[in-house]
Amino acid sequence: MEEMLHKYFADELTPLEKRALLEVVEKDPELRKEFCRIQNLKAVSSLFPASSDAETATRKLAALKRINHRSIYRQVAVYAAAMLVVGFALWGLLQPLTRSLPEEPSAYMIEVTPPGNRTKSFRLSDGTVVWLNAQSVLRYPNKFTGNERRVELTGEAFFEVAENQEMPFIVTTGQYDIRVLGTKFNVFAYKDHNVKTSLVEGSLEVVNPEQEAPPVRIRPYESIVWEQDGWQRSVFEDSEFLLWRDGIYVFNDVPFIEIVNKLELYYNTNIIVNNETLAQYRFNAKFRQDDGLESILKTMKKIFRFKIDEDRETNTIKIE
Repeated sequence: MEEMLHKYFADELTPLEKRALLEVVEKDPELRKEFCRIQNLKAVSSLFPASSDAETATRKLAALKRINHRSIYRQVAVYAAAMLVVGFALWGLLQPLTRSLPEEPSAYMIEVTPPGNRTKSFRLSDGTVVWLNAQSVLRYPNKFTGNERRVELTGEAFFEVAENQEMPFIVTTGQYDIRVLGTKFNVFAYKDHNVKTSLVEGSLEVVNPEQEAPPVRIRPYESIVWEQDGWQRSVFEDSEFLLWRDGIYVFNDVPFIEIVNKLELYYNTNIIVNNETLAQYRFNAKFRQDDGLESILKTMKKIFRFKIDEDRETNTIKIE
């Protein structure tokens, strides 16, 4: 039975064998639960790097061994034999029964967030590559079906979308949707912040589901933000701000308060600036993500000479 399950998840069974196995699984709640657990294990294992394939395979094999092999095999073997005999004799009468057999489990949602304060890159089932920034969450189906490829983003992500003219790729955020066919772009969509989309290559269009206005298309090296009075476009000359994918945060001529706001998001900390002059001071800097918030603040403190008061119980930092 172990071999049959391996062949099922490797897509090596015939349609008849698949139907037989799924019929047994459908009738037995415990087997159905175990089947879904193994399927989820297989999906999660695809997120690990190649170096851990052996370890992942070992875990999956151990999981498979916990199934009652003899019981399942006996049921499936009997059912498959019956299907063959009756099928040849009464094929016409079995057409309604065949149509009523259970289908393979439908697509399910996967939720990914980087560990700790780090970034993470991974590939979706259609070949699209995603970089996910710290404290971000991406929800997507294990496989894309229907006429679109839709994902849900909270936080920041960079997408290299695999081209598919028949199946647009749609990113849903808390404010608007981004629709592409195949392109490279960045989306900043942290909670309680204006969503900003920056196009690097190709083309895309944005649409606000709550507005009746038509979709808006932007060009490479353009950014767009939805504000109260409508769409606001801007142009960026370089893509250094995208170095976050490599664990580097870049700030070019931006107010100190804007840097602090980003650090709050990336390190999941409350930072209060009680100095208005300091808050508006413009700043250029590059920080390594791995340096950590404490090291970054100490570096900035050497330049601005401010005071840091940290309250670990409330996860709050005050700057004066």
